[in-house]
Amino acid sequence: MPQRTRRKNLLEISNQPELWIFSNLLAEKWINENNLEEPVFERRVTMPFSLPSGSAIFKIESEGTQGDVISFSIAHSSEIYLIQLLDPAQFLKFKQTVLSAVETIYNENFNFFSYLKPYFLPKLREFGVMEVLGDTPIQDLADYGVKSRILQRISDPVQGYEVPQYWRVNRNLEALQNKELRNENRIFSLRSAICDRLAKHAVIESLRCAVITLKRYADLLDSMTSESKIEYSDEYLELADGLYQLGEFQDSAVFYSKCLSHSNFEHKEEEVRNKILAALKSSIEQLEPQEFLEYAIFAARVARGHEEN
Repeated sequence: MPQRTRRKNLLEISNQPELWIFSNLLAEKWINENNLEEPVFERRVTMPFSLPSGSAIFKIESEGTQGDVISFSIAHSSEIYLIQLLDPAQFLKFKQTVLSAVETIYNENFNFFSYLKPYFLPKLREFGVMEVLGDTPIQDLADYGVKSRILQRISDPVQGYEVPQYWRVNRNLEALQNKELRNENRIFSLRSAICDRLAKHAVIESLRCAVITLKRYADLLDSMTSESKIEYSDEYLELADGLYQLGEFQDSAVFYSKCLSHSNFEHKEEEVRNKILAALKSSIEQLEPQEFLEYAIFAARVARGHEEN
């Protein structure tokens, strides 16, 4: 059986070396004790690829399906912009930072994506993002791919179901700060570790969504090009006839073979197909043994290429 060509699946995409280089960022310390003096942590991370112009992805993390949003990532162009809440008491400041970021990119983008519509739409509406976007639709990436199957080789410090637990620890530790002055350094150290993990998890999740988006665009491009594919079958026949008339029988045989293997000629009239077959037979009869062997190899390649397409 001939081996058919296929596009790389999502797991194979996750093995690309560029993504391995990106994973090195996760080995760095993003949030330390000094960052905890601010209510919100912001970081811009360069992706190992660029999203198509005019596209943006929103990825939120929350403290549970019924809880508040605690991080908001925007992936667009070649960048992920992370906004991570650190101080639970400063939710309003966090919300203002997020909405300002959404307003900044809104005029530059017209295709918006997120993941799992039944979950994110109420959250985005409650958070105020939909007021900024108005009637602009947000496409559900869950329709195009499964997020959990992507970037499995990148070590995620937090699993999705653990996010509420980590945030609860951060919230409890923050409440202890003013009461446990003797343990203040330890509390800051633990909080920085917790928030650092949450921030990295949010960025990894955004990158997973970006990979799905790229695959979606690739599928659309394949669909568009297949619909507008240029048919070269008539040109093959013209070349074959011209080469035959010039006495270039080996090359004419190759192009007659291309004609016969082309899908267009499957629907041609029988008279046309018979004419091509007769010309091919005539070309082959005039080949020397070595020329015939070379032609046979070419013809096999043509046939294989036809089957793979």
